[in-house]
Order: sequence, then structure tokens, then C-alpha cells
Amino acid sequence: MKHVFIVNPKSGKADASQFFVPALIERVAPLKLDYAVEITAYPGHATEIAKQYAMAREPVRFYACGGDGTLNEVLTGAFRYPEAEVACVPLGSGNDFLKNFGTAEDFLDLEDNISGWAVPVDLMQVGEDQISAAICSAGLDAAVAYNIPKYRRIPFCGGKMAYNISIVENICKPMGNRMTVSVDGKAFTGNFLLAAVANGTTYGGGFRAAPRARMDDGLLDVLLVNKVSRLKVAGVIAKYQAGRHFSGDEIIPELRQIITFVRGREVQIVPEKEIVTNIDGECDLRPQVSIRVLPAAARFVLPARLAEAYTPLVGLAGSV
Repeated sequence: MKHVFIVNPKSGKADASQFFVPALIERVAPLKLDYAVEITAYPGHATEIAKQYAMAREPVRFYACGGDGTLNEVLTGAFRYPEAEVACVPLGSGNDFLKNFGTAEDFLDLEDNISGWAVPVDLMQVGEDQISAAICSAGLDAAVAYNIPKYRRIPFCGGKMAYNISIVENICKPMGNRMTVSVDGKAFTGNFLLAAVANGTTYGGGFRAAPRARMDDGLLDVLLVNKVSRLKVAGVIAKYQAGRHFSGDEIIPELRQIITFVRGREVQIVPEKEIVTNIDGECDLRPQVSIRVLPAAARFVLPARLAEAYTPLVGLAGSV
């Protein structure tokens, strides 16, 4: 099997090509693997690299060395090829995808990662050809993420500070978006603070929007948060962020008039006017969003210790 390490040099706080790649080669070389190291140069490059290797139709394991965006790109390039599987070496700050299986630290042991094996995971198709691994959302959370980059350019205003300023800005604006969200043909129309379609449990640097979601059940967890007053929004978002809006598989009683939770396989979000959307951290204005689950579409590698403890659903993904 070929082992291909795809490194995003812009992940993390330092240039990964300068500090990570030499250390990687030092650790991999003694293992006598058939390996290659590729460094990305522009957005979408990781997808191109993965596709180029996968098209050889030979067994290949890709290691997405970066954050959730890099992992998304590698999965996008690899998932159509059954000979390809995708692992992750987390270099980013969020690493939300990995929280479905463990912690980022669980994936940092390179030898354990190399000796691990792949499990099937669902993906989401967004529109005609875009792939999402973890989240598709529209509304307040997407608008907050959309505005963060402009604050990061301000000195001493990175990370959490930029995020908090963006929250304040968006809460001060008119909140709520009139939209219709259809889940497997059942329509929900209202003035929503946000609509989230989750394949995994976590997004946005730690928001546990769908704590009961699984990436191998062939289903999407859909959450609709109604518009609330500014006096209530902080409390609602705090519970939503921590995953405390759920008790078991149900929304807690005090939030059932505010949050709607359903599961389905196909979702369409149609706002009255263009809305900011978040597709695995990529934010943009869209007139509408269509999403459908792709059951067991990808093969994701778990480090050996996690793989030994992992219990897939009976019949694997998409069987329910």
C-alpha cells in the first residue's frame, strides 16, 4: 500500500512545511513504507493530489495533515475510489471531525495511525458536486464564522477574541431568517435563528450541536433553532454549544418550543433571501442549499487503539 502524506503548510500557528515535514520524514523513513509527502499550495490542491494518486486504482492511504478543511479536501478527492482510504494527522485548531471517534491527541501517534485500519463513514453531498464531511448550516452560526476572518487581521485579535467579536456583531444585527427546511419531504417553515444539518456531533471549533449523531448510520441530524429575543439568545446558544440542549435522544423540555430535531436522508434549505451558509467551515452566500447523505461513502482510518474499541452499527452504514 502507498502511504501519501498531504500537508497543508498553513494549518496551525506555524508553517508546517518548515517544522512538521522534516519531523514526519524522520519518523516515517525507518518504517520502510512506500510513502510520499505532498505539500498543498492553494485551496483545493489537496483534492487534486488525492484524486491524482487514487486514479491509479492501487491501494493507497492518504494522511490529511492539517485541519478539518484539509481533511474535507482529501475525502473529496478520495471517496469515489474504493482502493483509497483516508487517515488524519491533526495540525489545525478545531479538528472537529476527529471528535466523532476520540480526541485530536489520539491521532497524533503516527505509528498507531499507520497500524490502524479503515471504517466506513457517511458523507454529505451538497448541491451537485460539493462534499461535506461534518456540517452544513445556515443562519447565525454561519454568519459568525463568515465574519471571523476580517477580525483576525486586527492585531492581537485572533482565535477566540475574533470569534467573540463576531458573535457580538451578529447579535446586534437583525436576527432570524425566514426559510423553509424540508427533511425527506416534510416541510418546516419559520423564522429560524439557524438551521444545522449534521453528519457528525461537533462543528465550529467545539459546538456539540448533534451529540447523538453517528457517522455510520446513513442519517443526518437536523436542528432548527427558532428566532428568540436577545435576552434569551445567549442562554440558548450556550446550551447548544455544550450539547446540553439534549437529554438522551430528545431535546430538553425547556427548549422544545425553540429547537426542533429530526433525522432524515435528504434536506433542502430554502430561505426567502440569500443566506450565509457554512459547509465544513467554508462560508458563502447561497440562495438555497440541498443536502443528501451518501451512506458509507468513504473509508476513514482510525488509529489502532481506537479501531480496536470502535463498534460500528450492525450492518454498517446506511443499513437503517
